[in-house]
Amino acid sequence: MFAQKLLTAGFVATIALTAGSAFAAGDTLPNGKSRFGQPAAEMQGARMVDATNAKALNVRCGDTVTFVNGAKKFSWKFDTASHGAVPLAKIAPADFGAVAATVYVSRNESERGR
Repeated sequence: MFAQKLLTAGFVATIALTAGSAFAAGDTLPNGKSRFGQPAAEMQGARMVDATNAKALNVRCGDTVTFVNGAKKFSWKFDTASHGAVPLAKIAPADFGAVAATVYVSRNESERGR
């Protein structure tokens, strides 16, 4: 019985530490998704940005953008309730390369009062 309680307490402590470290950064919502939006499939006609030269980019909430860095690229949908600055390094895949651009997300026309 004592061993079972100790094992349960250890399991709960491990879960608490894991959750605490994930939310400490403030980039992850309770459902595990990014607060900056989500990865997206590259879309025909979507905005493409050369991330090697970009310093700042303005988008509207709901926009999908494809970022290019040499031969690497990824697409991101900026679908978030908290509008503001998004460091590109926070959403880029690890192998995308170092970029110092910031994406500024504003409300779109269909968002009233948010």
